[in-house]
Amino acid sequence: MKLKTKVSLILIFLVIAVCSLFAACQIGGKSWREILGDAQHQYITYYAGGGTFGNSKVVKNIYYEAGVPATSEFEITNTDWLFKGWFYVELDGEGNPKFASEENKKAGIPELTDREAVFPLTLSKDDHLYLGAKWTRDYKLKYFLYDSPDITIDGKVYSNGQEFTSSSFGKYDYITLSYSKLPVESSDSTLLEYYVEDGQGGYKVLDGAIEKPDVYDETDEDPFVSVYCKFVSGLWEMVRTASDVRIMYQNLAYGNSYYVTQDIDCSNNQTLTLKAGSINCTIQGNGHTISNQSFESRNLANGGTSSIFGEISKDTVMKDITFENFTSRVTIRSGARVNIYLFSHGIEAGADLQNVAFNNSSLKIPSVPNTSTINNIQNVGGVYQTDAWVSGDGDYSSVGFKNLTLDVAGQTDTKYQEN
Repeated sequence: MKLKTKVSLILIFLVIAVCSLFAACQIGGKSWREILGDAQHQYITYYAGGGTFGNSKVVKNIYYEAGVPATSEFEITNTDWLFKGWFYVELDGEGNPKFASEENKKAGIPELTDREAVFPLTLSKDDHLYLGAKWTRDYKLKYFLYDSPDITIDGKVYSNGQEFTSSSFGKYDYITLSYSKLPVESSDSTLLEYYVEDGQGGYKVLDGAIEKPDVYDETDEDPFVSVYCKFVSGLWEMVRTASDVRIMYQNLAYGNSYYVTQDIDCSNNQTLTLKAGSINCTIQGNGHTISNQSFESRNLANGGTSSIFGEISKDTVMKDITFENFTSRVTIRSGARVNIYLFSHGIEAGADLQNVAFNNSSLKIPSVPNTSTINNIQNVGGVYQTDAWVSGDGDYSSVGFKNLTLDVAGQTDTKYQEN
């Protein structure tokens, strides 16, 4: 091979090598060809500081066009640590990065100043900056089972005192816990309540958000805050608020199970539409009272039936619940023959109602058109009356009624008055 040919090949390989070197770098602004052509070599050396970049490297050189703002938008990760920012690296007398040890140098962990780099940065021609990632421990929130039956999560059974999952505070200083969105889900139990330590060796119900401590030991390899979770057996829809009551009422026909956690005042709820069909549900009241809910049915048509709880099916279960100060209002279309009840228009044999109370509630029918008839409420001597306006066919002996009032066009009738 001629000497001239050899030299040409060597030059070609050198060009390819240089191109490959720069092709491995991320170029900001202009392409590597343009930067080489302009002889501009301003760049930032980034050290992952214990983490890694997207390519598993610990050091990364990024070239930028002079005068063009530089950003730091690239992937960097460090398991169980949170990224705090990019900080300027300590330099020695010759302008080179300082490392506490050779191991740190290999790991891409330089000594850092307290000066944080604020992006976007603008580099002048031939600038070379050194920045290192600073990290802080990712504070965790650990969930422990408390005052509960054994629960099953992903096929594993957990008992009281055991940690069953954890989550991260991430970049936030506090976390507001959701009752409906635990990091994991039990296949046989439902979360009832969160507790935290009360500082006196006991526990108290969590009121508000859980805060991440302001100060903690940075050397602690597993910093965490504890939250204690009380579950109840079974899969329930928890009824904690007036909004939950509204959702429960609108879905009583679909076989759901509801667990009432406290007394609930529904004064601010919207008026709900009375039932015409049947309900099929389980309501576990736990001794609580739901009060001050309003209902209505507008322009009830011929053959229509309405009541608060509709036809109570044989599969319905209601236990240990009081309904208080419920109001029902019904208007009737002209010429309609209708059936209107306050509590329910029927109950099937087999329905399980135990310790259910329905107190201080009322049914109002503003007017009855001359051509209309309420089949179950008879006009006797100008007064609408008869026990049938409270409930329809079936055995209601397990329901305690008290102080119920009917008002039809200003004529009133009261049943189950207290002595």
